[in-house]
Amino acid sequence: MNIRPIANNQELHEAHDIEIAVYAKESAATLEAFQMRKQVFGAYFLVAETGADSKHPIVGVANGVRLNHKDLSDESIKQGVEYDVNGSYFCLLTIAVHPNYQRKGVATNLLQEIIRKAKEEGLKGIVLMCEAHLISFYEKNGFCYLSPSASEHGGAEWHEMHLMWE
Repeated sequence: MNIRPIANNQELHEAHDIEIAVYAKESAATLEAFQMRKQVFGAYFLVAETGADSKHPIVGVANGVRLNHKDLSDESIKQGVEYDVNGSYFCLLTIAVHPNYQRKGVATNLLQEIIRKAKEEGLKGIVLMCEAHLISFYEKNGFCYLSPSASEHGGAEWHEMHLMWE
């Protein structure tokens, strides 16, 4: 498996197709939000391939934005309209894995690369909101559960978590 930054608009569309296949329609990011995340935070817009070269299909995607705060209750965060290119925290907005490749370590590999990049760039930590069934996944990867979120994005019940190292 190869984890790397997204390369082009064709891959962006493939990544977005995975997003809409995995998330409920009301919760999935728009293509416009994906385009902004790729343009502004391209180093954190990662894809997972099944092999070590670009001839293999993209099977997973991770992305988000940088923030200068840890508060995730603002609905605008989920669409990526509130961000700071020099923010001290990374807000993970998407980890999505094609249904045929789930439970094979793809999401873990994507998450570990996001963590590595955030540490390498001197950020203070990573914040995220997830649905209840994903809490244990993030806890296994070092995240701490904070609380149910005030966000009602997409009509889902979200839970706030973080991983701080500074």
